[in-house]
Formats: sequence, C-alpha cells, structure tokens
Amino acid sequence: MINMKLGLVKACPQVTACLALLCFSQPSYAHVRWFIADGTNPDVSLPFDTIALGITLTTLSLFALAALFTRVPILPHPLKVGLTHPVVTPHPWLWYFLVLILNCYLAVNLLQGEFLAPNLYLSPQFALYGVIIQATAIVIMAISVSFTGVAIVLTSIALLLFFPFFIALDYVFEFLFVGLSLIFIGPSLNRNDYSLCKSWGKNKDQWRRIAVHLIRIGLGLQLLELGIHNKLMLPGMALAFIDQNDYYNFFPLLNLPQISNLHFVLFVGISETIIGLLLIANLANRIIYALLLAIFTTTFLLSGLEELVGHMPIFTILFILFLEGGSSVTAKGDSHKHNEY
Repeated sequence: MINMKLGLVKACPQVTACLALLCFSQPSYAHVRWFIADGTNPDVSLPFDTIALGITLTTLSLFALAALFTRVPILPHPLKVGLTHPVVTPHPWLWYFLVLILNCYLAVNLLQGEFLAPNLYLSPQFALYGVIIQATAIVIMAISVSFTGVAIVLTSIALLLFFPFFIALDYVFEFLFVGLSLIFIGPSLNRNDYSLCKSWGKNKDQWRRIAVHLIRIGLGLQLLELGIHNKLMLPGMALAFIDQNDYYNFFPLLNLPQISNLHFVLFVGISETIIGLLLIANLANRIIYALLLAIFTTTFLLSGLEELVGHMPIFTILFILFLEGGSSVTAKGDSHKHNEY
C-alpha cells in the first residue's frame, strides 16, 4: 500500500494532494480477512479428488510454460528482449507515484482511525502512537524518502510484537520490503537522500536497481504467504468470501460447473504460491507481470472503486516491475546493449 508523485519532495503540495484524494476515497479492501469477520472461518479442508489433482497439474504446467517461454532457443531475439530486458527511464516517475500512493494510504488510515490495515487493531493506550507514526511518515517523506523507509521497516518488524503472529504475518513482508525499497530509491527521488548516498560513495542508479529487486522479492513473499496461509492452510475464510461473492469463480462460465468454490480456493492458493515463487526466484517475465495486472484489473471491475484504492500500490509496483524488473533469463552477452542501470 503506497503513494507517489513528482512534487512529493515539497511538503505542502504533497499533503494537499493527499487530502484532496482522500475526500473522494472509499474504504479499501485487499485481504480476505478484511471482508470476513473474525470467527466466521468455516472449518473445511481442501478437496483431494481428481478435479483437485487436475487443477494442480494444469496450474503448475501453465505457469511453468509462461516462465520458461523466454528460454525457448528458437524464440526470436527481439521477442526475448521485449519480455525480459528492463526498460529504465531517466526520471523515475513511477516511483514518485508509488510514494504518493503510500502517503494517501496512510492519510486514509488517519481519517478512518485505522493503523496500516483494518484488522490491525491497536489498543486504546497505543492508538495515539499509531496516529503519530502514520502522520509523521507523511511529513517526513518530503524531507527524506530513505529515512521514511527506515521507519516503515522498523514499524513492520514491530507488528510481530504488538499483534498476533499470524495476523501480523499477512502484512510483514508487504511493509518490510516496501520500506527497504524506499531506502534504496530515496537518492533517485530526494536531494537530501542523494547527497547522503553520494557522501557514502554509492551510485543512486545501482541503488535504484536494488530497490526494484526488493519490491519484486517483497511482492513474491507476500503472494507466497497469502497463498499458503490464507488459502492452502486455512481455506475456510477464503471459501466464505467466495460463497458470498461466487461470481469470482469463473469456471462455471467456462462450462466447468464441477469446479466448486472450494476447488476455486485451491486454484487461487496454488496460483498465488507459484507466482510468488517465480517472483522470488526472478523467473517472472512480462507475461507474468501482465497476467497479474489483468487479475487485479478484473478484481477492480468486479468489486468497484473501493477495491481500486486498496490495490493502487500493487498496481504501481507491478507497473514498475513490468518496466524495470527484467528477468534472470537476460542474456549476459546482451548486457552491454541494455545497460540502463
């Protein structure tokens, strides 16, 4: 969950823009736990039948083909380059937008009296600290993006201390790696961060590449955790959500009515797990990123504007990865031709 914009390094325009956007924002939901109340988790197990086996094998095969497609020897070189090589613009405008979205997200939480996420409940004695942390992050972002990243990293680690482990786990990777990426992208966005980076003898373009790797790994870990924890290990809550919104299960529209909502939860869990592993291993290419963009666009169209606000950070991260992510398949012999970093 994140915000960005070119004028972010100037505090007043930044805060004004955030507040203006917030006036028209609706509640945003991105996790199943935000939709389903605590305690309404049906005690169910994933199916182990021929349909489940077919879903598993088919999903594994399709994602394996998508990941290995760029390694086909007969693949035309321009197509391989287009699918794997990073495209880096001199001005990191997408990163500015990411920071703006982060600020808007924090501001939404302040207006709604929430701390980072709807189901992260701070006790009354700590509620004020949650307000201070989020408000300070918005203000400090204009002074130092990297310093704000450090604060987000520390806050994400603190989640494990102040909230139940399995609740905090759903958010740790997301906030931790966003914070880490802000530390390294800071010199490309903020003069103060650039001066500090330069004084340390570091190269801001190399740090920008590190930031890209960090958000890729972070998104991968987040999808992996959500797929395993909230779908494969505990499918009840996801099933309750699908039962309430059965239009998400598109298989009956494909003339496959035998694939039940529980089978669909299995399909989603396996898909999130595989995509997460591909991102972590740097095997994802623009086919995978485009697929993720299509999935989140579909959920936005199905769920409306309230879903868009919550998913805007993920949209932005995916666009960054689509352009700058590259892939481990990139040929070493071509590195001098594509030395954007």
